[in-house]
Amino acid sequence: MSGTASDPRSERLLLEPEEILARQAYEIPRVRLPARGSLFAGRAARLRRLAQGHTLADYLGFVAAVAEAQQACLLALSDPPLPPAEKQEQNREFGMPVLNALTLHRDPVWRAILRDLLARLVQLDLPAELKATLERFAGQSDDYFEAQASKLLASNLQGLNVAVAPLLAAALQVYWVAMATALGEEAFPQLPIPNVCPCCGTRPTASVARIGAAEAGYRYLHCALCATEWHMVRVKCANCESTKDIYYQSIDDGRPGREHAIKAECCDACNTYLKVLYMERDAEMEACADDLASITLDVLVSETGRPGSGVNYMLVQGNSGTP
Repeated sequence: MSGTASDPRSERLLLEPEEILARQAYEIPRVRLPARGSLFAGRAARLRRLAQGHTLADYLGFVAAVAEAQQACLLALSDPPLPPAEKQEQNREFGMPVLNALTLHRDPVWRAILRDLLARLVQLDLPAELKATLERFAGQSDDYFEAQASKLLASNLQGLNVAVAPLLAAALQVYWVAMATALGEEAFPQLPIPNVCPCCGTRPTASVARIGAAEAGYRYLHCALCATEWHMVRVKCANCESTKDIYYQSIDDGRPGREHAIKAECCDACNTYLKVLYMERDAEMEACADDLASITLDVLVSETGRPGSGVNYMLVQGNSGTP
């Protein structure tokens, strides 16, 4: 595999900024909510395909199992309790995410989702050590779950048990996806801060250059928590919005037709990067799955001392702890 850098002017898989501005007011879907009936099932299927022959095959396979359990939990969940209408309207009035992950009072139903998720996973044929970890985690108190969730959502690694953080995140994802899809796209106006999710205020995992009649050529940021996607023009830093000193790094994975299907959009203004997934080169791409499977690109870019601006809750890094 080889790493390359490219000039942003060569990124013609997407429309030019002036073309987007001319069409934005009446054509571009501004927000894309996840498909509640298939989001996690699709993620699981993608992970299993990507795991074949991958150096992280075991981990990708486990995350696929988690995604399958997430889909089952989501389908079993009736309409989730939503914030009071007046609180939703207040957030809109002040330009805040309607389902703000940092301020929303979480309903206890999310903990029921977590326990359901863990119970499903414990039933699988897993290594004994991993199964023991799941059982210990399932035995923790509600207060422990709430404290850990608050740390995770605030990106506070101090005292966060990163060994089980993806499982905690998996339940929170189900909870937020259920709320977001219950409210519908019109519930989420554009925020004054365009680099966080208009639904929950979480950072993106990656950006996706989509295909399809209404969205072909447009780039969307994919939320790490609720999987909502929102539009952002190309060749623009998703972190600081700079349009200068943007360049791309990519790795050729050797698979015909997928050359440079994933690129790291690097910004010299804020010294960060975020991946762009080009569906025109691989129509089956899924943000969470393909971000995990392209970790070699993260290693390549990190060698320059440039951190990623996105987050993938299925791979939380920090000091591990014990439940």
